[in-house]
Amino acid sequence: MLTNPQMILKRLQVVTNTVLGKEMPLETHDRYILEQKIIPYFLEREEFAKILFVGCAPYTKHYEKWFKNKEYWTIDINPVKTIYGAKNHIVSSMSELSNHFTENDLDVIFCNGVFGWGLNEREEVEKAFAGCYQSLRKGGVLIIGWNDVPERKPFPLETCESLKQFQPYYFPPLSNTSYINLTDESDKHTYNFYVKG
Repeated sequence: MLTNPQMILKRLQVVTNTVLGKEMPLETHDRYILEQKIIPYFLEREEFAKILFVGCAPYTKHYEKWFKNKEYWTIDINPVKTIYGAKNHIVSSMSELSNHFTENDLDVIFCNGVFGWGLNEREEVEKAFAGCYQSLRKGGVLIIGWNDVPERKPFPLETCESLKQFQPYYFPPLSNTSYINLTDESDKHTYNFYVKG
């Protein structure tokens, strides 16, 4: 249950802009890390050419402009969210990834705000991350952004068997293989970086 007034206001803004079909970047610390540290790193490197972003919303609509020089794909299970997706958009669950991409097809997969926000059942989570492993090329990177709080953590992420196929990926801009936002204890948004070895 949301108790933080700022979080309630943020969610209300998202809902309003979703109904209106507007683009609306979020001004939160976790979005700052994603948009100012993580995304630019992959934009600058030619070896990361085919990108998949899981989940669409008003605050992700502008990402297609940023990825204009890449082959940018989006996927979301909700057909209503298509208006926020890329030209290359798929209406489907992340757990069905292998139905849409061939083996070794992708360079990067962004999975932010999905685990614990709809992708909750262990079987679906395992299938989704196994699909990521299959779809990524050798050296391809998976970024998982999630909230490390009891109400948004269906189970400990580190116990996910399909993620054990990956190796931790050292992400130079953040000088680590993970990043935990400790500035907001209400969501403790965490980024984990993985690479297909």
